[in-house]
Amino acid sequence: MVGSTSLVSLAHSFTCRPLTLALARALPPRASAGQEAGAVSELGSRYKMPQDLKIAFVAQPEYSAPLYETDLDDLYEIRRFPIVFDPPQGGVATATSMGDLITFAPDIAVFLRPDFVSRDLLRHISGLKIGISTEPCPKYISGTFHYTSDSLNRLRRLTRVAVQELDYLFHYDQASLSFLELMGLRVSGSLVLPVATGVWRPPEQTAYIRDLTFIGRSTEHRERHFGPLKRDCNFLHIAHGVVGQQALAYYHSAPIGLNIHAEPELSWEPRVQQLMACGLLVVSEPISPNNVFTPGEHFVQTNDPNQTYQICREILAQPAKYEAMRRAGYQKVLDELSARQVWPRLFERCMDRDFPLPAFDPGRFRLEPFEICAEYTGFDHLLDPFRGDHA
Repeated sequence: MVGSTSLVSLAHSFTCRPLTLALARALPPRASAGQEAGAVSELGSRYKMPQDLKIAFVAQPEYSAPLYETDLDDLYEIRRFPIVFDPPQGGVATATSMGDLITFAPDIAVFLRPDFVSRDLLRHISGLKIGISTEPCPKYISGTFHYTSDSLNRLRRLTRVAVQELDYLFHYDQASLSFLELMGLRVSGSLVLPVATGVWRPPEQTAYIRDLTFIGRSTEHRERHFGPLKRDCNFLHIAHGVVGQQALAYYHSAPIGLNIHAEPELSWEPRVQQLMACGLLVVSEPISPNNVFTPGEHFVQTNDPNQTYQICREILAQPAKYEAMRRAGYQKVLDELSARQVWPRLFERCMDRDFPLPAFDPGRFRLEPFEICAEYTGFDHLLDPFRGDHA
């Protein structure tokens, strides 16, 4: 994709190159629009050692805590700020609702779910501002569009982000980048979501009391897969109410972790690598094409509810047959997606201005034909011009 950099391949380099932030730059306030060349020349004004850098993670902890937890606390001065919404100001996080963040004055602020952050708040942060889009967006893969009303809505929210107020904006799924570009949104690259492997790890001793586990909301699509397993197996399904490390006890209680999409749409949930980090064998619907995980090597792929049932029953009957795959998935996360490797390398490259700035062209944003096709049948011809544009 023109103007974008993939961090999927970057993840592979983390294991080969140790952290080199001997002198990490603490950035001055972001330049105004049209001054990005000048901004680069102003970066060397002052320096800090890595442990003196103030890093803020701004997120919904119930979803994002496994991405960092406490794994970086000995590397930087870390503060974690839950997103506090400001209903009178449109239900987003504002300078009024996030006063503690502004007072902290981070050198680097990481916004997970930047679509929940107001332009006003971003303007009050003088340090480096990094947005990480963590929600599924539509895709165009091998001549086929993959989307639902839900992912279209998420993309619409993402385009409302004041991208000019962010230094960088990354999307977690490389497979969506070409569609984002088609809609006029240029992100800085893709970032495979890491796992805080210092916290999210296998138990010291395994003592399984269940067969399978899944944490996530119930949907009609998921229950098609879960129903027979709930009937015939000891299946723990927690819909909501579990935050961060609270999930570990439940994940450690079963040998199989399921990853079934909320809707019948190709996506890649961070649940996959979180389950692997905890030592579970993952059974998952197909996930987005990527350079990290391979079905049949790192996880067991299932394509329909009946197959899900048969695979899980076979694993429970013959666990040794799948042990090598379980270990391969676990090792892959340790080698390439550990938070202690991913975040420092990202911070270093961002401070070196090693990625393109995000940009959005509203004139190219045309979701209406996709929204019509998501709601009604018989209108696929409306998408033909987009296939031509994509080519």
